[in-house]
Amino acid sequence: MQFDLSAQQAAAKKEATEVAGTYFSELSPEEDASSHFNKAGWIALSQSDFLRGFIPTEYGGRGWDTLTKAVALEAFGYKCADNGLALGFSSLVCTILPPLFTFGSEDQIARYLPKIIRGELMTADCITEPQAGSDAMAMETTAEANDSGFILNGEKVYIGLAPIADLLLVYAKTDPDAGAWGLSAFLVDCPSDGIHKSDNREKLGLRTLPMGDVRFDRCQVPAEARLGGEGSGLSLFNESMEWERALILATQVGVLARQLETCVHFTQSRKQFKKPIAQFQSVSNRIAEMRVRLETCKLHLYKTSWLIDQGKSIAAEAAMTKLCISEAFLASSMDAMRIHGAAGYMSGSQTERDLRDSVGGVLYAGTSDIQRNLIARLSGA
Repeated sequence: MQFDLSAQQAAAKKEATEVAGTYFSELSPEEDASSHFNKAGWIALSQSDFLRGFIPTEYGGRGWDTLTKAVALEAFGYKCADNGLALGFSSLVCTILPPLFTFGSEDQIARYLPKIIRGELMTADCITEPQAGSDAMAMETTAEANDSGFILNGEKVYIGLAPIADLLLVYAKTDPDAGAWGLSAFLVDCPSDGIHKSDNREKLGLRTLPMGDVRFDRCQVPAEARLGGEGSGLSLFNESMEWERALILATQVGVLARQLETCVHFTQSRKQFKKPIAQFQSVSNRIAEMRVRLETCKLHLYKTSWLIDQGKSIAAEAAMTKLCISEAFLASSMDAMRIHGAAGYMSGSQTERDLRDSVGGVLYAGTSDIQRNLIARLSGA
């Protein structure tokens, strides 16, 4: 097996670090407390060549393979202090762009992709509902066909970027009696009659990523708004979820590396009882655990990305990758807090913010419990 980065991957890593360092290397406590979304930075990021790496060459992109994308996202997370924005970018390249390129018509791609690249169009992936979280197929939003297309009715909740989104990827049932096989997906423009979006909903962490609810009240959408064929929503959903579980937390692997470096430096410079705290076994054990988590997560991320590039099934590997990274980020953030003590516990510190930001990872894109259930089932249990 080859573990060295290719020339393309090394260049993508360097580029991602530079882009993140230019626009997102700092996040003030005030920006976090006020749930400030860095729109200017987002526009600059969208217009950079970095985003084009996630776009196929036939649509004017650079056509990075999946492993290169993973390396780039990891490097971006390492240098980006804004975990909320990093998650928003990951959501774009993992849950919006792949289904658009796989299932979208040439007209849909031509209509939306240029605006995404210019940073003019914010997108949101609308799956979760009040009674359909982990059991996504229990969703109740419907799309009833009529002479003008479809009428959407229903509600989506806890949707990232929803309050500021210009385009919604909406999953709805076109044939409720067919269960999951009656599911379809739609690209819905905002604003439109019948769409009611909430303001930003405050949350524990990832505050710089706006989150809200969307209600559809007899919202008329044209037939050409459907993404893929009618009833293809399950296939689209499954492909999207595999991409999401495989890569959406790649930036957090970069955060794990940053946390490790920060904690090592702190344990060497911080002294108690006339010696660096790194010399205390309880502290050094935490550093060791953080290193093991980082390396384990990288192996999961790289293997799953490689399998995608080989055209192999990743159902189990994607679930393991998502589970491993989300739990590692939470555990290492807690270790970083213990290592920094009171200094890390203070509001406004990167240590405190990382801990709050890490909690969401065990919930979104499928909870850790759901990933364990999926892994067990795919293992034959």
